[in-house]
Amino acid sequence: FSIDFDNIVHALKPQIETPDVKFFCENPYSKCIVSIDKERISQLMTNLVVNAGKFTPRGYIKVGYTIDTTGLHLYCEDTGHGIAKDKQTKIFDRFYKGNDFVPGTGLGLSICQKIVEQCHGHIELESELGKGTIFRIMLPIEVKLLETKNDTCIQK
Repeated sequence: FSIDFDNIVHALKPQIETPDVKFFCENPYSKCIVSIDKERISQLMTNLVVNAGKFTPRGYIKVGYTIDTTGLHLYCEDTGHGIAKDKQTKIFDRFYKGNDFVPGTGLGLSICQKIVEQCHGHIELESELGKGTIFRIMLPIEVKLLETKNDTCIQK
């Protein structure tokens, strides 16, 4: 499929209900063709953005991707509440909720982890209380980067 991050971002924009939060995408290619399940990519990004939206009262939520010879790298960065160091190991546990007063079941991040594991990739987070969180996902695929005037990458 062709990763159309602009469409993914457009579909996710309504998930961000707070007017003080800017939502945007860093899309390095005008076209990127890889052989990967489009619905899974969309589900990963949806879960990350919805989660970020719950804990980001102001600032920004930024999503994007890069591709290199190791694979597809997705990320979601926010300026939200952040996650305490002692809670970071629990964040991917099923039904874990960092705040019981925030709606949700506590399944979004555990679903992300399962999808990533099934794709033989990995997910990690970097977070600091009061400063926000970055989730990074790496999905291994073989990629040939083409240096052309229309910025296209095509999987080998």
